Amino acid sequence: MFKQMLAEAPLSESPKRPKDQLKTHIRAQNQALILETAEQVFARQGLAKTTTQAIADEAGLPKANIHYYYRSKKDLLEAVLERIMQAWLESVSRFNQEDGPKANLTRYISEKIDQSRLRPSASKVFAMALIGEEPFVLEYLRRFFVEELKKEQAIIEAWAAQGLMKSVSVEHLFISMWALTQTYADFGAQVKILLGKDELSEDDFDDAKQFVTRMVLVTCGIEESL
Repeated sequence: MFKQMLAEAPLSESPKRPKDQLKTHIRAQNQALILETAEQVFARQGLAKTTTQAIADEAGLPKANIHYYYRSKKDLLEAVLERIMQAWLESVSRFNQEDGPKANLTRYISEKIDQSRLRPSASKVFAMALIGEEPFVLEYLRRFFVEELKKEQAIIEAWAAQGLMKSVSVEHLFISMWALTQTYADFGAQVKILLGKDELSEDDFDDAKQFVTRMVLVTCGIEESL
């Protein structure tokens, strides 16, 4: 799947016949159902315990349908992880130097917590894969996230040079923001217990945004501590 994503698309394609278009539509629907279901099952049962049979049962499909699109559980897991990480890259805005550090960091933290609120299962699967040091995830991070971080680092260093914020370790800044935002998904059960709730509300996530944002802005010298 990773190699497929990196491959260049052909410059031109022949028009598809209605029958071919229907097949493509059905294939896309089936794959979306399988990947969405797999994400939920992997998050609930863990990467090792999850079986393709369990995914097929929850999706209401024959097991053969799963293996028609994904030859093995490993292939399916990699497809799920690729879908998660690509969605994360697309849902988090890139830093814009002109907007300044406060607006960019506030937006980034808000978008990351929204990911935890809207797709907690995705965050859990990603965390499990990282803990298990899945080669696919590690390679993806090296090829995409590291390069993206270098771009953000240059912008943050420019803000610091302009006196708009303190000079900080960009690596540790992002590590801290990931930990502070993703915990609301990865350790959602713990958060619920501490807040005394069966389910977290949007107000709870809004409170988290305000608290985490305040911590980061004060640490970066963008706002003064109380």
